[in-house]
Amino acid sequence: MIQRFFILCSGADASILETCSPGERNKYAGIGATVFFTAVMAFIAASYALYTVFDSIFTSVIFGLIWGLLIFNLDRFIVSTIKKRNSFKAEFVQATPRIILAVIIAVVISKPLEMKIFEKEINQVLLEQKNELTLANKEQIAQQYTPVVEGLNQDIAALKDEIAIKEAETNALYDTYITEAEGTAGTMLLGKGPVYAEKREKHDAALLELRELKTMNKEKIAGIETQIASLNTEYDMAVVDSQPI
Repeated sequence: MIQRFFILCSGADASILETCSPGERNKYAGIGATVFFTAVMAFIAASYALYTVFDSIFTSVIFGLIWGLLIFNLDRFIVSTIKKRNSFKAEFVQATPRIILAVIIAVVISKPLEMKIFEKEINQVLLEQKNELTLANKEQIAQQYTPVVEGLNQDIAALKDEIAIKEAETNALYDTYITEAEGTAGTMLLGKGPVYAEKREKHDAALLELRELKTMNKEKIAGIETQIASLNTEYDMAVVDSQPI
């Protein structure tokens, strides 16, 4: 029964082969087996290749089956139409379609298998390339955001420096009126005289200005920090959105 099936695959006339020797039937059965298993391998290879593309077993099997049947029919037709010729050239021309088909089948079968065999190496190379692209992508996006963020950080530093300078001035005024009261500087008179009162007034005014400056700059710093946080969020989203696939 298997022999009959393979003879059918070879495209030979089974009724004629019934009258032939067992050796002749085996020859055509072998040809049919070659045609059949070539189609099976084409089906497997095409199904795997399509599965890597569509990631769907059903779709890959359907199209793989169509490809396998196509190869089976083409191969069967070519084999069944090859006849014995008187010259090698004529036989070669006759076999050319079979050779071309064999090359196509070999490529279709070998490429998916090659991809599967070297899957780890391929994935490693792809991962390295993806990492390189990711880093390059981050650097490119950072060029857009980093100068802005650095500028805002400089603004924060300037506001803090302004507070520090005002604080130093206020502390200096504090030391001035304290030493005036102690008689260790200024008029060198111990006690709280008019000069002390004047210096104390300057300190109190500076202290009030310092408090107002701290409040105002604190609000400004908070606003700038909000801007920086927003820019960082935008940067992270831009990196994610532009990630290489």
